[in-house]
Amino acid sequence: MADLPVTSPPPFTAGRLRRLEWGVVLTAAIFAALGGAAALLVGGSEVLSALARIGPGTLLTLLLLSLLNYALRLLRWHRLAQRIGVGVPIARTTLYYIAGFAMTATPGKLGEALRLWLIRRSDGHRYDRMLPLLLADRLFDALGLLLIGLAGIAAFPEQRWIAVLAVAALGLLVAALARPGWLLGCLLWLLGAAGPRFARPLASLRRSVRGTAAILKAAPFADALLLSAIGWGAECLAFSLLLDAMGAPIGIVAAAFVFAFAVAAGAATLLPGGLGGTEATMVALLASLGVDLGTALAATLVIRATTLWFGVALGFLTLPAALRTAIAVRPTGAEA
Repeated sequence: MADLPVTSPPPFTAGRLRRLEWGVVLTAAIFAALGGAAALLVGGSEVLSALARIGPGTLLTLLLLSLLNYALRLLRWHRLAQRIGVGVPIARTTLYYIAGFAMTATPGKLGEALRLWLIRRSDGHRYDRMLPLLLADRLFDALGLLLIGLAGIAAFPEQRWIAVLAVAALGLLVAALARPGWLLGCLLWLLGAAGPRFARPLASLRRSVRGTAAILKAAPFADALLLSAIGWGAECLAFSLLLDAMGAPIGIVAAAFVFAFAVAAGAATLLPGGLGGTEATMVALLASLGVDLGTALAATLVIRATTLWFGVALGFLTLPAALRTAIAVRPTGAEA
């Protein structure tokens, strides 16, 4: 059954592009300023003292570990895209994936769907074929963080019930999407009951469900999960090194749990970039381990700057080139 025709959004004019760029910069600047002001107000000189302990070498290491995380997640996206037949050259995949980070600070990271628009615009792939990529990006990030969190749960026995619930929920979700026979059966029934008005959207949804199932087969699933765990593990290592540099070593296992749990908690709020939820959780967990408030606040500010806001900055710098490329390239075999 043919898809409904998909029309591309209007081209980005120079004025629209400038407004988009400055909107991202302004959002980042406001949140960074508010976070810094709040930390100084609460922690005062202790925050400044903790920040002063961070040398240039430590800061560079944190950024390099973040780049490793981004690179592994990019590789994961590219391999899964190939798996479901979304063939995009690696150079354009890199450009589009990094540009998507500019929209990370949106509710539930939904703005990162910009990547799908860029691919549709330049390579002509249908949205229903690409939708599994967006879902897989979120799912494997969550699974990678869950694995890391489970490795450090021994340091926080009171949080084990949350880990059990998370494992159960994600396990059920993966099982349902990997073997979607019942879901496809429901959609098939809806196709017959809904009439011609909804037949095409439901058919597109069935294609997306099948694409997601293909991604969750054993080999691609294991590959993507390994890349996720290593990538997010690099960020956890960065957090541990940061705390060591600030004179508050808690060990790599505990640091991994604090980072993974805080990021997951922030994501669960669906707030832009997990703002507020991630920071509050991170400070609270560090304080429960005996880290003084000033150091906990400083460590949270720095790790968020070198993970979340570093990615947003890279996306901001890459976005103009991604938009120009997507608009300039003409699809050679656009899908209907």
